[in-house]
Amino acid sequence: MSSPRSLATWSEMRAHVRAAMAFGVLLVCGVSASAGITVLAQGNSDATGDPSRGKALYDGKGACATCHRVNGVGSRLGPDLSDVGQLRRAVDLERSLLEPDAEVLGNNRFYHVTTKDGATTTGRLLNLDTFTVQMLDSKERLRSFVKSDLRDHGFADKSPMPSYKTLSAQELADVVSYLMSLKGQANP
Repeated sequence: MSSPRSLATWSEMRAHVRAAMAFGVLLVCGVSASAGITVLAQGNSDATGDPSRGKALYDGKGACATCHRVNGVGSRLGPDLSDVGQLRRAVDLERSLLEPDAEVLGNNRFYHVTTKDGATTTGRLLNLDTFTVQMLDSKERLRSFVKSDLRDHGFADKSPMPSYKTLSAQELADVVSYLMSLKGQANP
């Protein structure tokens, strides 16, 4: 066994994580509390995912289509996942399922507005300009607000996506396998 080694950069640390995961090695990376890095990834060599079981979990137990869309089916509230397997790595998808607040891409962050009379609306931001806010609310209705009529507005602190830590390792591997199979529809 080699002695622990300091990794100088995030990219170097990520390269070591990817290499360890490729060989099914459990790897835990940590640094000082002041840097804020704890566990980056865990390789799970025991579970091999099955995309068809993952789709069943996506459609059923996970209820993912209540927020997400795949190939024109599902809600427009969350990100469209039709080509997520082409855009993201399996380790990133797994982390998003287990820790949805860890990293939310800017165009996927939820936005909230509070009107002067106290009514609050949260949803997916579509447009934000000098005078107005346009968003898709939780019922997928297009809403437009004049900023001067708002008491408060801004990005939501947390992702509305629940954590799927309750899934077994096999179920998680199945869902990730299904998501990785989503490469977008071929153009006829």
